[in-house]
Amino acid sequence: MYEITIDSEVCKKCGNCARTCPVGVIQQTAKGINPVVSEDHLGHCVGCGHCVAICPQGAISHSRYPDGAVHTIQPGLVPSYDVLLELMRSRRSKRDFRPKPVEKEKLDQILDAARFAPSGHNAQSTEFVIVQDQEMIHTIGQLTADGLKKMARTFTSPIGKMVMRALIGKRSTEYVSGLAPEFDTLASMYENGNDIILNEPPVLILFCADSVGGTMTRTNATLALHQAALAVETLDLGCFYCGFIATVSDRDDSIAKFVGLPETHKIFGALAVGYPKLTFKKWPERNPAKVTWI
Repeated sequence: MYEITIDSEVCKKCGNCARTCPVGVIQQTAKGINPVVSEDHLGHCVGCGHCVAICPQGAISHSRYPDGAVHTIQPGLVPSYDVLLELMRSRRSKRDFRPKPVEKEKLDQILDAARFAPSGHNAQSTEFVIVQDQEMIHTIGQLTADGLKKMARTFTSPIGKMVMRALIGKRSTEYVSGLAPEFDTLASMYENGNDIILNEPPVLILFCADSVGGTMTRTNATLALHQAALAVETLDLGCFYCGFIATVSDRDDSIAKFVGLPETHKIFGALAVGYPKLTFKKWPERNPAKVTWI
Protein backbone atom coordinates (compact mmCIF):
# COMPACT_ATOMS: atom_id res chain seq x y z
CA MET A 1 0.00 0.00 0.00
CA TYR A 2 1.28 3.44 -0.93
CA GLU A 3 1.09 6.54 1.24
CA ILE A 4 -0.30 9.70 -0.35
CA THR A 5 -0.51 13.05 1.41
CA ILE A 6 -1.75 16.43 0.25
CA ASP A 7 -0.35 19.65 1.71
CA SER A 8 -3.49 21.67 2.40
CA GLU A 9 -1.55 24.93 2.63
CA VAL A 10 -0.07 24.49 -0.85
CA CYS A 11 -3.05 22.83 -2.54
CA LYS A 12 -5.22 25.21 -4.62
CA LYS A 13 -8.14 22.72 -4.71
CA CYS A 14 -8.21 22.62 -8.52
CA GLY A 15 -9.24 18.96 -8.47
CA ASN A 16 -6.91 17.91 -11.30
CA CYS A 17 -5.50 15.09 -9.18
CA ALA A 18 -8.96 13.65 -8.57
CA ARG A 19 -9.90 13.91 -12.22
CA THR A 20 -6.76 12.22 -13.51
CA CYS A 21 -6.54 9.36 -10.97
CA PRO A 22 -7.40 6.22 -12.98
CA VAL A 23 -8.57 4.20 -9.97
CA GLY A 24 -10.35 6.87 -7.92
CA VAL A 25 -7.90 6.91 -5.04
CA ILE A 26 -7.92 10.70 -4.83
CA GLN A 27 -11.41 12.13 -4.52
CA GLN A 28 -13.10 15.40 -3.66
CA THR A 29 -15.72 16.21 -1.08
CA ALA A 30 -19.34 16.76 -2.06
CA LYS A 31 -18.61 20.45 -2.54
CA GLY A 32 -15.92 19.49 -5.02
CA ILE A 33 -13.31 21.80 -3.58
CA ASN A 34 -11.29 19.73 -1.14
CA PRO A 35 -9.25 16.86 -2.59
CA VAL A 36 -8.80 14.08 -0.04
CA VAL A 37 -7.26 10.63 -0.15
CA SER A 38 -9.93 7.96 0.11
CA GLU A 39 -8.82 5.40 2.69
CA ASP A 40 -11.22 2.86 1.17
CA HIS A 41 -9.46 3.05 -2.19
CA LEU A 42 -5.86 3.64 -1.09
CA GLY A 43 -5.02 -0.05 -1.37
CA HIS A 44 -5.97 0.08 -5.05
CA CYS A 45 -3.39 2.75 -5.94
CA VAL A 46 -1.28 1.44 -8.83
CA GLY A 47 1.51 3.97 -8.32
CA CYS A 48 1.13 5.42 -11.81
CA GLY A 49 2.26 8.88 -10.66
CA HIS A 50 -0.56 10.75 -12.42
CA CYS A 51 -1.35 12.73 -9.26
CA VAL A 52 2.18 14.01 -8.66
CA ALA A 53 2.66 14.66 -12.39
CA ILE A 54 -0.53 16.71 -12.79
CA CYS A 55 -0.34 18.88 -9.66
CA PRO A 56 0.92 22.33 -10.71
CA GLN A 57 1.63 23.32 -7.12
CA GLY A 58 3.63 20.25 -6.06
CA ALA A 59 1.22 19.75 -3.17
CA ILE A 60 1.06 15.96 -3.40
CA SER A 61 3.55 13.58 -1.82
CA HIS A 62 3.55 9.92 -2.89
CA SER A 63 5.62 7.23 -1.17
CA ARG A 64 6.59 5.70 -4.52
CA TYR A 65 8.02 9.00 -5.75
CA PRO A 66 10.44 10.53 -3.24
CA ASP A 67 12.19 13.85 -3.82
CA GLY A 68 13.93 13.88 -7.18
CA ALA A 69 11.76 11.14 -8.72
CA VAL A 70 9.38 13.51 -10.53
CA HIS A 71 10.77 15.49 -13.45
CA THR A 72 9.57 18.49 -15.44
CA ILE A 73 8.63 17.78 -19.06
CA GLN A 74 10.75 19.66 -21.61
CA PRO A 75 8.31 20.60 -24.42
CA GLY A 76 11.16 21.54 -26.74
CA LEU A 77 12.37 17.94 -26.77
CA VAL A 78 8.99 16.41 -27.56
CA PRO A 79 8.95 15.56 -31.31
CA SER A 80 6.23 16.86 -33.59
CA TYR A 81 3.85 14.44 -35.29
CA ASP A 82 5.77 14.74 -38.57
CA VAL A 83 9.10 13.95 -36.87
CA LEU A 84 7.64 10.97 -35.01
CA LEU A 85 5.89 9.65 -38.11
CA GLU A 86 9.09 9.90 -40.17
CA LEU A 87 10.90 7.87 -37.50
CA MET A 88 8.18 5.21 -37.63
CA ARG A 89 8.03 5.15 -41.42
CA SER A 90 11.80 4.97 -41.85
CA ARG A 91 12.29 2.18 -39.30
CA ARG A 92 13.34 -0.99 -41.14
CA SER A 93 14.37 -4.40 -39.89
CA LYS A 94 18.15 -4.56 -40.27
CA ARG A 95 19.69 -8.03 -40.18
CA ASP A 96 23.22 -7.51 -41.50
CA PHE A 97 25.50 -6.22 -38.75
CA ARG A 98 29.06 -4.98 -38.62
CA PRO A 99 31.40 -6.88 -36.27
CA LYS A 100 31.46 -3.99 -33.84
CA PRO A 101 30.41 -4.16 -30.16
CA VAL A 102 27.55 -1.96 -29.03
CA GLU A 103 28.58 0.45 -26.28
CA LYS A 104 27.01 -0.08 -22.86
CA GLU A 105 25.93 3.56 -22.82
CA LYS A 106 23.76 2.96 -25.88
CA LEU A 107 22.34 -0.26 -24.44
CA ASP A 108 21.42 1.66 -21.28
CA GLN A 109 19.65 4.25 -23.45
CA ILE A 110 17.66 1.52 -25.22
CA LEU A 111 16.62 0.02 -21.89
CA ASP A 112 15.69 3.47 -20.59
CA ALA A 113 13.28 3.86 -23.49
CA ALA A 114 11.88 0.35 -22.98
CA ARG A 115 11.20 0.76 -19.27
CA PHE A 116 9.01 3.80 -19.94
CA ALA A 117 6.62 1.75 -22.08
CA PRO A 118 3.05 1.69 -20.74
CA SER A 119 2.00 -1.44 -18.85
CA GLY A 120 -1.30 -2.82 -17.66
CA HIS A 121 -2.16 -1.59 -14.14
CA ASN A 122 1.27 0.06 -14.14
CA ALA A 123 2.78 -3.34 -13.32
CA GLN A 124 6.04 -2.54 -15.16
CA SER A 125 6.40 -6.31 -15.38
CA THR A 126 8.94 -6.55 -18.21
CA GLU A 127 12.48 -7.65 -17.34
CA PHE A 128 15.48 -7.68 -19.67
CA VAL A 129 18.34 -10.05 -20.39
CA ILE A 130 21.23 -8.62 -22.41
CA VAL A 131 23.25 -11.31 -24.20
CA GLN A 132 26.58 -10.21 -25.69
CA ASP A 133 28.57 -13.44 -25.51
CA GLN A 134 28.65 -14.78 -29.08
CA GLU A 135 28.77 -18.43 -28.03
CA MET A 136 25.64 -17.93 -25.93
CA ILE A 137 23.90 -16.18 -28.82
CA HIS A 138 24.82 -19.11 -31.07
CA THR A 139 23.39 -21.56 -28.53
CA ILE A 140 20.16 -19.56 -28.31
CA GLY A 141 19.97 -19.76 -32.09
CA GLN A 142 20.48 -23.53 -31.94
CA LEU A 143 17.78 -23.93 -29.27
CA THR A 144 15.46 -21.85 -31.44
CA ALA A 145 16.20 -24.04 -34.47
CA ASP A 146 15.58 -27.17 -32.39
CA GLY A 147 12.27 -25.75 -31.21
CA LEU A 148 11.19 -24.90 -34.74
CA LYS A 149 11.99 -28.42 -35.89
CA LYS A 150 9.88 -29.88 -33.06
CA MET A 151 6.99 -27.59 -34.01
CA ALA A 152 7.27 -28.65 -37.65
CA ARG A 153 7.00 -32.32 -36.65
CA THR A 154 4.04 -31.63 -34.35
CA PHE A 155 2.02 -29.70 -36.90
CA THR A 156 2.67 -32.05 -39.82
CA SER A 157 1.77 -35.35 -38.15
CA PRO A 158 -1.93 -36.38 -38.06
CA ILE A 159 -1.85 -37.08 -34.33
CA GLY A 160 -0.04 -33.82 -33.61
CA LYS A 161 -2.59 -31.85 -35.63
CA MET A 162 -5.44 -33.52 -33.76
CA VAL A 163 -3.93 -32.63 -30.39
CA MET A 164 -3.20 -29.04 -31.43
CA ARG A 165 -6.75 -28.56 -32.76
CA ALA A 166 -8.00 -29.43 -29.29
CA LEU A 167 -5.51 -27.06 -27.66
CA ILE A 168 -5.51 -23.99 -29.92
CA GLY A 169 -8.40 -24.54 -32.31
CA LYS A 170 -8.72 -25.59 -35.94
CA ARG A 171 -7.96 -22.21 -37.51
CA SER A 172 -4.75 -21.60 -35.53
CA THR A 173 -3.63 -25.17 -36.15
CA GLU A 174 -4.08 -24.85 -39.91
CA TYR A 175 -2.23 -21.52 -39.92
CA VAL A 176 0.80 -22.86 -38.07
CA SER A 177 0.72 -26.07 -40.13
CA GLY A 178 1.17 -23.91 -43.21
CA LEU A 179 4.34 -22.48 -41.66
CA ALA A 180 5.76 -25.88 -40.71
CA PRO A 181 7.81 -26.34 -43.92
CA GLU A 182 9.38 -22.90 -43.33
CA PHE A 183 10.24 -23.86 -39.74
CA ASP A 184 11.88 -27.07 -40.92
CA THR A 185 13.85 -25.22 -43.62
CA LEU A 186 15.07 -22.55 -41.18
CA ALA A 187 16.24 -25.22 -38.74
CA SER A 188 18.08 -27.13 -41.46
CA MET A 189 19.75 -23.96 -42.75
CA TYR A 190 20.91 -23.11 -39.23
CA GLU A 191 22.40 -26.56 -38.75
CA ASN A 192 24.25 -26.13 -42.06
CA GLY A 193 25.85 -22.89 -40.88
CA ASN A 194 23.44 -20.43 -42.50
CA ASP A 195 21.97 -18.43 -39.61
CA ILE A 196 18.99 -16.45 -40.81
CA ILE A 197 17.22 -16.89 -37.47
CA LEU A 198 19.43 -14.49 -35.49
CA ASN A 199 22.06 -13.41 -38.06
CA GLU A 200 24.79 -13.47 -35.40
CA PRO A 201 24.05 -10.05 -33.88
CA PRO A 202 26.50 -8.32 -31.51
CA VAL A 203 23.71 -8.05 -28.93
CA LEU A 204 20.52 -9.94 -28.23
CA ILE A 205 17.97 -8.38 -25.87
CA LEU A 206 15.36 -10.72 -24.38
CA PHE A 207 12.11 -9.26 -23.02
CA CYS A 208 10.91 -11.44 -20.18
CA ALA A 209 8.40 -11.48 -17.34
CA ASP A 210 6.98 -13.69 -14.63
CA SER A 211 4.21 -15.58 -16.43
CA VAL A 212 2.31 -15.81 -13.15
CA GLY A 213 2.43 -12.03 -12.80
CA GLY A 214 -0.83 -11.19 -14.59
CA THR A 215 -2.71 -11.36 -17.87
CA MET A 216 -1.00 -8.33 -19.43
CA THR A 217 2.61 -9.53 -19.21
CA ARG A 218 2.85 -10.41 -22.92
CA THR A 219 1.31 -7.10 -23.98
CA ASN A 220 3.58 -5.19 -21.60
CA ALA A 221 6.67 -6.90 -23.04
CA THR A 222 5.53 -6.23 -26.60
CA LEU A 223 5.08 -2.53 -25.88
CA ALA A 224 8.54 -2.37 -24.29
CA LEU A 225 9.99 -4.24 -27.28
CA HIS A 226 8.64 -1.78 -29.82
CA GLN A 227 9.64 1.23 -27.74
CA ALA A 228 13.17 -0.16 -27.56
CA ALA A 229 13.21 -0.69 -31.34
CA LEU A 230 12.32 2.95 -31.97
CA ALA A 231 15.07 4.05 -29.60
CA VAL A 232 17.56 1.90 -31.52
CA GLU A 233 16.82 3.92 -34.66
CA THR A 234 17.93 7.15 -32.98
CA LEU A 235 21.33 5.76 -31.93
CA ASP A 236 22.84 4.91 -35.35
CA LEU A 237 22.06 1.27 -34.63
CA GLY A 238 19.85 -1.28 -36.33
CA CYS A 239 17.69 -4.12 -35.07
CA PHE A 240 15.09 -6.70 -35.98
CA TYR A 241 12.46 -8.58 -34.02
CA CYS A 242 13.52 -12.19 -33.36
CA GLY A 243 10.00 -13.54 -33.45
CA PHE A 244 11.02 -17.18 -33.62
CA ILE A 245 12.56 -16.98 -30.13
CA ALA A 246 9.19 -15.95 -28.70
CA THR A 247 7.41 -18.56 -30.83
CA VAL A 248 9.59 -21.35 -29.49
CA SER A 249 9.50 -19.97 -25.93
CA ASP A 250 5.71 -20.20 -25.97
CA ARG A 251 6.03 -23.98 -26.17
CA ASP A 252 9.16 -24.87 -24.22
CA ASP A 253 11.43 -23.26 -21.65
CA SER A 254 14.80 -24.36 -23.01
CA ILE A 255 16.00 -20.83 -23.84
CA ALA A 256 14.65 -19.42 -20.57
CA LYS A 257 16.53 -22.09 -18.62
CA PHE A 258 19.69 -21.53 -20.64
CA VAL A 259 19.83 -17.80 -19.75
CA GLY A 260 19.02 -18.54 -16.10
CA LEU A 261 15.49 -17.18 -15.81
CA PRO A 262 13.43 -18.20 -12.76
CA GLU A 263 11.11 -21.17 -13.27
CA THR A 264 7.91 -19.17 -13.80
CA HIS A 265 9.47 -16.59 -16.14
CA LYS A 266 8.92 -16.65 -19.90
CA ILE A 267 10.50 -14.89 -22.87
CA PHE A 268 7.88 -12.81 -24.68
CA GLY A 269 10.10 -11.05 -27.20
CA ALA A 270 13.65 -10.63 -28.48
CA LEU A 271 15.54 -7.92 -30.32
CA ALA A 272 18.80 -8.40 -32.24
CA VAL A 273 20.84 -5.18 -32.11
CA GLY A 274 24.02 -3.96 -33.75
CA TYR A 275 25.64 -1.49 -36.11
CA PRO A 276 24.07 -2.12 -39.53
CA LYS A 277 26.20 -2.61 -42.62
CA LEU A 278 23.57 -0.99 -44.85
CA THR A 279 21.58 2.24 -44.55
CA PHE A 280 18.11 2.71 -46.03
CA LYS A 281 17.51 6.00 -47.82
CA LYS A 282 13.87 5.39 -48.77
CA TRP A 283 10.72 3.95 -47.23
CA PRO A 284 8.07 2.07 -49.21
CA GLU A 285 4.33 2.57 -48.80
CA ARG A 286 2.25 0.15 -46.78
CA ASN A 287 -1.30 -1.06 -47.19
CA PRO A 288 -4.00 1.47 -46.34
CA ALA A 289 -5.38 1.12 -42.81
CA LYS A 290 -8.40 -1.16 -42.55
CA VAL A 291 -10.85 1.00 -40.63
CA THR A 292 -14.43 0.64 -39.50
CA TRP A 293 -15.97 3.99 -38.59
CA ILE A 294 -18.85 3.65 -36.12
